[in-house]
Amino acid sequence: MEFGIKTLTVEQFLDALGSNSAAPGGGAAAGLSGALGAALGRMVAELTAGRQKYAAWSDAAKDVSDRLAPLTERFLALADRDAEAYSRYMDALALPKNDEAERAARKEAMQRAIRFATEVPCSVVETCLETVALLEQLYGQSNPTCAGDLAAGAAQLQCAAKIAWLNILANLPYYSDPEAAKTILSESEQNLSGLYARCEALYARVSADVRPQL
Repeated sequence: MEFGIKTLTVEQFLDALGSNSAAPGGGAAAGLSGALGAALGRMVAELTAGRQKYAAWSDAAKDVSDRLAPLTERFLALADRDAEAYSRYMDALALPKNDEAERAARKEAMQRAIRFATEVPCSVVETCLETVALLEQLYGQSNPTCAGDLAAGAAQLQCAAKIAWLNILANLPYYSDPEAAKTILSESEQNLSGLYARCEALYARVSADVRPQL
């Protein structure tokens, strides 16, 4: 299945998302949400770097911007990989099962597809963790007029991770190795717990900073 989120307009992506095709679906939306979070952080960094008013933070902000750029690209690639994961599974499902050898080959192909389909959302969560760490570096050391965008980036990352978590949960029951599934579940829960706390904390700090005293 060819997808290529970067080649689509916003309208084309939404049309594809709202169509009667199962892919792109939630996983692609997760990748896009993550990319939006990283891009928002990069905007804050770019509106800080090189400005005399924020000279003390300029070099660090430029470094953060440079590090966020490939993360944005990685999120978009993960959106495409999610669509690919669905295609791989459907291809495996369609394999013949006329005899024992074919059934064994089909089962193994389905397991490979399930593992790939689980690796994608796990990578989304891990990339969210890398990204929020960079957003945290910008808090209090970046253009204060963009504080809301920094919080918006954190919210997008949390959204991406929540969608990814649902995909992880949906795939794990199909693992032929229950111990591997348990390990992925435990590690993902730990990553998500830390990520949610960090995103919510950053959002809360910014909200408190920008809240008007009425």
